[in-house]
Amino acid sequence: MPEEKTPQILSGFIIKIIALIFMTLDHVGLFLMNKYYQVDPNIYQMAYVFRCLGRIALPLFLLLTAEGIRHSRNPWGYFFRLLGMNVGISLVLTILIYAVPQAGIRSSDIAGNAFADLSLLALTILLFRQKGWLKALAALPIAFAIFVYAIQITEHVQDVTVVFLPDYLRPSYSLLGLLIGLGFYFSYPIAERLSKTALQNSGISIEAYKESKGYRKAVNLVGITLFFLVLAAFWGISYIGYNYSYRPLDTYAMQIQSYCLLGIIPLYFYSGKRGYDSKAFRYATYLYYPVHLAILFLIFSL
Repeated sequence: MPEEKTPQILSGFIIKIIALIFMTLDHVGLFLMNKYYQVDPNIYQMAYVFRCLGRIALPLFLLLTAEGIRHSRNPWGYFFRLLGMNVGISLVLTILIYAVPQAGIRSSDIAGNAFADLSLLALTILLFRQKGWLKALAALPIAFAIFVYAIQITEHVQDVTVVFLPDYLRPSYSLLGLLIGLGFYFSYPIAERLSKTALQNSGISIEAYKESKGYRKAVNLVGITLFFLVLAAFWGISYIGYNYSYRPLDTYAMQIQSYCLLGIIPLYFYSGKRGYDSKAFRYATYLYYPVHLAILFLIFSL
């Protein structure tokens, strides 16, 4: 069949670099906002823009995690690497907070641990991939995401802090992040089913079509659509009980979170190809998350 010309040109490597850049911008904005709140409104406003642009990183990392589980030769190994980073970062933070008070780090200063969200998504997908009754175990991480979401709502509505599960030990995007990531994963079977319907009486087999760039474009569009629907649903939830400027169910700060829709641009151009992916680069990107946060903490502590 003739190859369709499509603009899907960004490899997983490029998507990861884009995600790392915007994640860094987001965290720089976070530190700037904390330091210059009610001190310099111009810097604070610039930091807010950084945080808005930083929202682009969320859907990209969720996409890469879903793709990693789908295409990895050892998906359980991939999950345990994410889990290892999650546990390692959590242990270090716990030690610094409770055993090294001179470090000046409080649990309330830490917004979350990205690897908690990514490992939760990876585990959920892995359980969905199991056969027979084991597939039902996927309900457990989903239930945990709902449980964390309920805690976040409780804290927001009642202005309390649930101390037994502090922010840095929980997936901060909880149900929102999980649903977005699952949307990217299930975009493949949905796109395949839609393609089968479209290919009827065309003489083109679905197996041949799945090797084309047109199929990649279809997968991207389905993933983007599901991403938009999930975000729109939580945007609607944030208006439940709305009273002037107060939104009791706006646990994800959807006014700023909605800027993650800018991620649609690189998502649309994703080629589905891994690109450069040496083992050294892979582990460097894992370590970049805690290392760059530690560097920013030191810089803004001066």
